[in-house]
Amino acid sequence: AGGNQPATGGGGDGGGDAVGNAAGGAAGDGAGPGGGGGGGAEPAGKVQLGPLAVGESAQVGPLTVTMHRAETVDQAPAPGYTYLLIEVTVENGGSAPYTVNPTEQHKVQTPEEKNAPYNLQATALRTPKFQGTLRQGESGSGWLGFLAKKLEGTYTYTFTHPEYGEATWEFTLQ
Repeated sequence: AGGNQPATGGGGDGGGDAVGNAAGGAAGDGAGPGGGGGGGAEPAGKVQLGPLAVGESAQVGPLTVTMHRAETVDQAPAPGYTYLLIEVTVENGGSAPYTVNPTEQHKVQTPEEKNAPYNLQATALRTPKFQGTLRQGESGSGWLGFLAKKLEGTYTYTFTHPEYGEATWEFTLQ
């Protein structure tokens, strides 16, 4: 037993600069010549934030996303693999509801830059599971589980919103 192991945040230095530069670039993207007439109906441009450290928050459109921690549970069904659990909070500051889509909007990549698939068995190891729909002003927290190859090096967790862009956090497994 004792297979629960915390992960530590990576990408600390320069993370603030990356966030500032990405947000500044995104704000300018929609304001160029010929960009008028939209009446503000569409986002100014998709943000690409990160790399962020574990514990930091990112503003992706009207959503504030925070990756709190990553843990591993060594109960995966194959040698050399682990269940990787990510705890997140999303706050919906927009007028439209946000529905959690763990397979399309939440991704983990291994140090080999391979996607670790979302995994229901892994997600079931922690409560609450991150799911549901958040209305305006609501926030939700919970866990997402992935089946990942256990490797030395930097992993990434990426939250993607199809309209507003993405934010990426970096971490290593302990």
